[in-house]
Amino acid sequence: MIARQESVTQEQPNSSKWLIVMGALWLILAGAFLIYQLSVPPTVMIEWTTATEINTAGFYIYRSETPDGEFELINGDNLIQSQGSATSGATYQYEDQNVQAGRSYYYVLEEIEFDATRNRYDDDLFSYDIPRIKLVTIIFTLVSVVIGTALLVTGIKEGR
Repeated sequence: MIARQESVTQEQPNSSKWLIVMGALWLILAGAFLIYQLSVPPTVMIEWTTATEINTAGFYIYRSETPDGEFELINGDNLIQSQGSATSGATYQYEDQNVQAGRSYYYVLEEIEFDATRNRYDDDLFSYDIPRIKLVTIIFTLVSVVIGTALLVTGIKEGR
């Protein structure tokens, strides 16, 4: 009589395959998010509020890389129009898109009145530090890597 040998292959359970796929997707997500955040140019959103605006036509914004440095006009000829009145102020926003990560910037407002009088507020200095990588990016990337790695390891162990 001839003995017959059969080859038995064990197939991975479906759950382990899904864990491996999900782990890989989490790791891809972490990498994609990090690359996206590093490729988006940084900006600074300058915000200010006025209490009242008596005779105010609008505002110019000046920027410097040092608090006592040479300030340059950043909104050019585009006067930020006054939205307040003699009895109420307004809230303003201006986005500075010409900044670099890892640097600090200082801003000063200049109020332009209808009679061309200029009031520069050097004592009310705005300052912004622009990180190279945002904290939320670091946290999200680390969490995604931990979750992805845990799913991969679990899937591999379960598939043995």
